[in-house]
Amino acid sequence: MSGILRTLFQETFRVHSRSFQTLERMQRGREWLTLYLPGDQTERTTRLLYLDSGRTYILLEEPSPRPEEPPQAGGEAFFLGLAAGVQAGLRCLIEGQHRWDGTQALQLRWPHAVYHLQRRSHFRVPVGTNEVVALELQRRGGRSVRAECLDLSISGMRLQIGAGEATPFAVNDWIERVSFRVSGQAVTCSALVRFAQTLRARAQQPPARVLGLQFQQLQPRQEVHLQRYVHQRDRDLVLDSRL
Repeated sequence: MSGILRTLFQETFRVHSRSFQTLERMQRGREWLTLYLPGDQTERTTRLLYLDSGRTYILLEEPSPRPEEPPQAGGEAFFLGLAAGVQAGLRCLIEGQHRWDGTQALQLRWPHAVYHLQRRSHFRVPVGTNEVVALELQRRGGRSVRAECLDLSISGMRLQIGAGEATPFAVNDWIERVSFRVSGQAVTCSALVRFAQTLRARAQQPPARVLGLQFQQLQPRQEVHLQRYVHQRDRDLVLDSRL
């Protein structure tokens, strides 16, 4: 948590934008969020469930992994994720637990601070509908596993697979072959797993595995194609955010 505070949650990156726009983009992009609870160093994963039309509170999915003790009302929670291709962080006071559509949710007061990180050369963008398809992973000697791309950069991607699809992937696993099509062009390379987390099953939803991959041995023409896609997608998202 201290590292995140040093790099993102500082006055240098605080903005005076409307928090509703940031939250709406996160929700619209089905973004997975990284959540930090008070007094806890664990990175937890969650998603936005509900934005109050009166802008007094928000609901998050029950964090994964689940904290040993329920978060206490009055503490301050931090969470971050992508909003229109920009890494954004928000600070909220915890109001307590809340039942939502048959599952447990975490209720937070409407954010009182918003932060934006400056863009990096290899920033990630949420992918457009049907723009990254036919994604498959294959380890040496194993069968291929189908996956869904969540976001993409020139150097890697974040993806989701069903937890029961194959032997669970782990950090530092080598993936012999990653293949997908982006904007109609095939990309094939190797990859290294840099992030792996299993999300607990939700109501009427099976458990899922979220992986972060770092591409290896990309051919120059494929790298150029990814670069063109990422930058075009980023421009489209920026234009959309100005509407």
